[in-house]
Amino acid sequence: MSFFKKLFFLLVAINTAFLSYDYYQGGQIGFNLVENAKQLNKEKLASYLVEIKSTTPEKLAGHVNNAFAQLKNVNSATDVLQLIREKTSVGNGAGSGKNTVEYEGNVVILTDGNFKTVMDGSKPALVEFYAPWCGHCKNLAPVWTQLADAFSHQKANVVVAKIDADTHRETGTLFGVQGFPTLKWFPQGVNSPQGVEDYKGGRDLTSLANFIREKTGISPRIKSQKSDVVELNTKNFHQVALNPNKNVIVEFYASWCGHCKTLAPIWEKVASTFANEENCVVAKIDADLERDIGTEFDISGFPTIKFFPAGETEPVAYEGGRSEQAFVDFLNKKCGTHRVVGGGLEPVAGRIHKLDTLAIQFIKDAAAREKIQAEAAQHAKEIGTRYANYYAKIMEKVSQHGEDFLNTEKARLAKIANSDDVATSKLDDFNIRKNILAAFDKKATPVAETTV
Repeated sequence: MSFFKKLFFLLVAINTAFLSYDYYQGGQIGFNLVENAKQLNKEKLASYLVEIKSTTPEKLAGHVNNAFAQLKNVNSATDVLQLIREKTSVGNGAGSGKNTVEYEGNVVILTDGNFKTVMDGSKPALVEFYAPWCGHCKNLAPVWTQLADAFSHQKANVVVAKIDADTHRETGTLFGVQGFPTLKWFPQGVNSPQGVEDYKGGRDLTSLANFIREKTGISPRIKSQKSDVVELNTKNFHQVALNPNKNVIVEFYASWCGHCKTLAPIWEKVASTFANEENCVVAKIDADLERDIGTEFDISGFPTIKFFPAGETEPVAYEGGRSEQAFVDFLNKKCGTHRVVGGGLEPVAGRIHKLDTLAIQFIKDAAAREKIQAEAAQHAKEIGTRYANYYAKIMEKVSQHGEDFLNTEKARLAKIANSDDVATSKLDDFNIRKNILAAFDKKATPVAETTV
């Protein structure tokens, strides 16, 4: 048998194996190939021949580079099958012009031109009709991306799509879109306004993913996202919110509430800012779902925010602004903390009035350093905290190595703090030490006596 015959049969065997494996996995590559073949006609064949004849070395190189770019994330046979499925889906092939399907991440981008081709009823779809200028649409955008990612492993079986219905008004009008965002479910087999369902559930990721799962039986793969917000429910609310040793601020929200959704990313940032403060907790509870708690604390609207001071049984209603800065200022005042937006610390964090005063005197009066150092050591012992002891330790080092030690220590701490390997909790420690070092300056000013 000649080499080319062997190669031919090898390729046939490989293709047969791939198609068999795809069929076993529930895929439709074979079906899609047949459907694409059925749609071939003289006009399409002619256009393909023109395209082949017009191919230049530059175009060929571009196709090769594009192929390699698509293969960079292929790590298994399943990945290869997914790539083939996407390329063999009806209406997704090369040369389809305005009908070509485009993706934004894993979200299918629909237009007046490709809508009928993509939404042909071959698979179910959840579609967002949006407008670029719509505030609620902007809030939904990251959730929609996450939703498409959650079902990206089932692109061959379900579609998560969106269409700018303000620009592509023909399609928006056809489906009766009167406001933004409008979400519509297209069951399998439906390719016209008849049979399309309006989605009326929550617009959070969980609600949307559960809706698709209930409609299709397909389980989403939602990537876990780190959150510093403590999730409360009826079972743990009193244990957390009424903890006598902690200050707790609670957002009472409802999953369907638009203002709650606007607040959500801000609340996450505030929680991250105070994540290292053990006595200051940022929490939330779905009071529409956990109605007993909502009734107990007189929640009549969403979102309602209440602060539960440590050691007290009655909460305080929060009536300030809803910006990240406003929440940070409020919690700093109530919790006795010194946080800044983004999670850093104010320059006064960790400093102590009495020891600040002694540190300034220590630098100013070299002759009295031994006496000042002894007084600082005694005061630090009375306070009994590690940062109080750090004042005394710095005085000891300066007495041994001179004032150059201050610059050396500042440089060392700055280098460590700027390293990517430092945990956030450790970063607080280094920043507090830098704050204390700043007190060892003739021009320094002691912090207020109430600052701890």
